[in-house]
This record gives sequence, C-alpha cells and structure tokens, in this order.
Amino acid sequence: MSDDERTVSGGAKALSIALALLAPARMTWIVFTFGENNLSNDYVGRVQTVLSILDGRYDFRNLFSDTFIGSGHSWLAILPIYLFDARFFAWSMDVELGIGLLLSAAKTLLLWLAVAPTLSARARWLVLPVLSALAFSVSQVASFTFGESTLQMQLPQLGLALGAYAFARFDRRPNVRCALVAAGGLLASWSWGGGVMVWPVFFAALLALGERNLGRWSVLGLAAASGLSQYALSAAFGHTLSAIERPGLSQPLRYVGLIGRPFANGTGFDFAPLRSAIAFGAVGLLLAGVTLAVERHRWRARIPAIAVLGWSLLVALQIGFFRKDVAAWYIAPMTAFWLGLAALLAFTPRPLAAAGFATIAAGLLFSNRTWEDKSFYLSSRAPVSAACLREWRTAPASCRKRLFQWGGPDLGEPATLGDFLESHHLSVFGPRRTYLLQGDVPLKRVRREPETAPSFFSADGRTPGDIDDFRRLDLILAPRSTVSWRVDLPPNLKSAQFLTRVHAVPGDETLARGASVSVTAEGSPASLEERAFLPRETARPLSVDLSSLAGKTITLRLSAEETHEGATPLVFEAPRVIVTADAGQNPDAP
Repeated sequence: MSDDERTVSGGAKALSIALALLAPARMTWIVFTFGENNLSNDYVGRVQTVLSILDGRYDFRNLFSDTFIGSGHSWLAILPIYLFDARFFAWSMDVELGIGLLLSAAKTLLLWLAVAPTLSARARWLVLPVLSALAFSVSQVASFTFGESTLQMQLPQLGLALGAYAFARFDRRPNVRCALVAAGGLLASWSWGGGVMVWPVFFAALLALGERNLGRWSVLGLAAASGLSQYALSAAFGHTLSAIERPGLSQPLRYVGLIGRPFANGTGFDFAPLRSAIAFGAVGLLLAGVTLAVERHRWRARIPAIAVLGWSLLVALQIGFFRKDVAAWYIAPMTAFWLGLAALLAFTPRPLAAAGFATIAAGLLFSNRTWEDKSFYLSSRAPVSAACLREWRTAPASCRKRLFQWGGPDLGEPATLGDFLESHHLSVFGPRRTYLLQGDVPLKRVRREPETAPSFFSADGRTPGDIDDFRRLDLILAPRSTVSWRVDLPPNLKSAQFLTRVHAVPGDETLARGASVSVTAEGSPASLEERAFLPRETARPLSVDLSSLAGKTITLRLSAEETHEGATPLVFEAPRVIVTADAGQNPDAP
C-alpha cells in the first residue's frame, strides 16, 4: 500500500462505500416496489422475433433488419437478454430491470476505476459517492423502471465506460486496449442509436494516446463498420426514420437544456424546455470549459473522463437535431455529461472542484426530492395495464391506451402482444401471476353492493385514488357494504390464494371490527369463507386457499361487517389473487 493510500483510513473508505450505496438502494427500492410484471409499449415490436428464435423457426438472414427500429435504433445487443429472460424467466420485467441496475453499477465501477489511478487517495474515495449518486439519480427513473429503456440506455454507457477503462488501464497493453475498445463500441452501437457516437470519441482518444499500429486500426475499423452496418443498410435500402419533426440546429438553448435535464423536475411528461434545466446546463457547460482549460497541460491523463463527457455532448447534438421534444428517457445519456464532469473536477484545484461539486450537489438535491414526477413508463405497468393484457380477448377498447402510450389509431396492438405472450406462457401468462382487484375494475369484473356504498380505492386510506395509478391501491370499504370480484382461475394451476390485510382507517374508535371474504364458484356447490376479527388499531391478514377451484370462474365477496352508526370504513390492503401454474404447461388450455 502506498503512502498516499495510507492517508485514507479504513473508516473513511467504508463511509465512502456506504454513501455510494445509498442512491442504488433507493433506485432498487423504487424499481422492485412499483409497477406490475407485464410487457407493454415497444415490446409489441420485439416479441415476434424473440419467440420465432425460441421456437427454432427464425430465418437469421433477416436478423439485421428485424433488430433495427424505424426511429433509428439497433437492439441487436439487447436480443440475447430478451432470449435469456423469455427462456428461463417467462419474460419477467423484474429480470430486465435487475439487469439494468447491474449494468449501471458496472458502468459506475468501470468509470471510477478508469479515473482512480491518477487521483490522490482522498479524491478517489470522495468521487465514488458522487459518481454513484449521478448514475442512480431518480431523474432517470423513467428509464430504470422499464426494461427496454433501461437496457437501451445502460448498455451503450457500459460500452463507453469499457472504452474509458481501457484507455486508463491498458496503455502498455495496446492489443488488450484495442479489443476492449472494439467490444465497447459494438455493444454501444447495437444497443441504441446514440451508441454510435462512441466511435468518433474512441478514435479521437486513441489518436491522442498515440495509437499508430495499422493492424489495431484495422481491427477497430472493422468493428466500427460492423457496429454501423445496420444503420448503413437501413439507409441503403431506402428506409427512412420514423415521421418526426427534426428541428435541426435551431434554438441553441434546447441543447443547453438537454445537458441540464438530469437536474430538472416534472420531466416525466413535460417534454418541453425547462428553465431549471437550461440554468443547470449553462453552468455545467461553463464548468466543463473552465475545467478543460485548467487541465489543458495534463489532458492525456484526463482522456477517460473527457471521452465520457465528449460522448454525452455528441449525443446531445444528435438528440437536439433529430428530436423536437426531450423525452424522459433521454435524461439517462445526458447524465453521462455530469459523470464525465465529476471525474474531471476531481483532478482540478480545490476552489474549482468545490464549485463544481457544489453545483452537482445542488442539482441532485433539487431534482431528487421526488421521483413520481419523473416517471413515464410506469403508467403502462399499472395494475390496470397488467389486467388489460391478461384479458386481451375481452378487454374494452380503453385498454389500448393503458398499454401503449403513443396514441394514434388502434392497430390491434393489444391482441398482437397478448396472443404472442399467451401462446408461449410469458409475462402475465407465466407460471406465477398476480391478479389485483384494482386492475380488474375497468374490465367490469368488480361490483359494489350496494352501488351507493361510499367505497373507493386509495393510496393513503383516506383520499380516493385514480384506478389507473401505477401504485397498488387499497380498497376502502364502508361498513355493511360488499365488493364482489369475478376471477377466472386457470385449470392447470399448482396453487392459488387470495391475500390481503385488513385494518380500520386511522381514528376509528370502535373496539373491534369484523371483515370477511367468501368464495363461490360457477357450476359448483363449493364455497369457502374466512373471517378476520380486528381489535382496535390492529391489522390482520385475511386469506383463502383457492387451489381446489382450479379451472373455475369464482366470485370473491369482500365484506366490512356491520357496526354501530357512524363507524369508519375498513382498509383492505391491495386485494389480490396469487396463482402458481405448472411450468412449461399452458395454464389457460381447456
């Protein structure tokens, strides 16, 4: 251990690591707490290719065209993840989201390892929590909570970080450096349209590092040609980008606002320029300019950080030129600007570093207080959305907008997605399913008895909530009222169970309450019933084993038992039916 390393105590290192884990922990909690396990939106354009390969009937001569999106993006590198998820995990959204989190962690670690060798020990451990806080900032929650988006955004950045790591660590092993840069470039190019911008950055960095070997340049040229081939083939065969307005180089402030977008609020559905984003973007660009000027005599050692910052600037130009609106998922590549800037600031004199990190801290504090306002895709993963996909055959027309957020005429997307997934027992048709009472309301499977009873769904137990909320809402049931819920149980199930917890709303003075659930089955004399006795300020589970009713259409009746006049309602926490079917069988087959 060097003397420089000994100046940082073990406690300080442990504190740095603990702080670095805070942002990933928060994002992980959001990712795995909210949103149902259903596919939606762009997956309708992926399922046929993926399932044809799994069925062994795919013509691989069409691979390059089938894995290219009309809006100018390749998803070739994402295909293996889809195949893995569909083959082994019934195409679980949770698996893809978990992979996205791991990719972001790997990206952060590679970038840190790329800049760490030339930093002092103290700066090295100070910058780690900053990089982590940026990489897992909740400003990117729209991307992190949707599988396709998180893979599209994180895979190119992992490729970029791999190149930065190669520049920093393999200067004396140029062949390894060349291989890592080529691999990083291919990964970036075949994941998302913005990934192709790594090639000019990588080539410029290698020229600056003195790479002159013709053989290695040939390898890199071949890798670049392969990475760009899908885009070139699309242009050669006359395929144009999707019909969108391209503002070009007009309105320069739009580009500045793109840079500052990671530190803005309300970005989930507000795609217009935001003043706070423009302000932070302007300060960020000023800091970057000053930092590069200060470090101009030591630029060679700063190439890994400059490469990350340079890529984000090129992507900002690309997005600003081709896209009128700044969609929520574009915040992820713009965060790379601040990652690169933070890495650069760690090298600079203390006053400049303090000003830069204070700006980053202010941006994170300003934008990370809330995350719901930055969510976009969770709307298509609400309980209602999952129910609409599961019941695609009989779902009302209103279900389309709950699964596909791009509007326009109905082209039969719910039926296309539902048919493919159901025939292969994937997603909501997989071996393990969750049916939520909340989700079945728009499907006319839920009824209040009496209709005039003041019952509703709520997130806080008091305020009526929107049934389309991506959160799992609780059922608030007035005394002496009942809610009935019709559920079709698949025939080949291994187990099925109704689950909830019941308690009185805050402030209920009743000494004891009663709640019950009864189950009847169509065409069967079988009936089940369970009751929960609730002393004041007590929550109790209420459950029924439904396994004996396989293949039946059942009706569950949830009741808040009669109490004295003026009693407050009961809260049934996210009433749901958990179904486990035999793996590899079609649980919906007759």
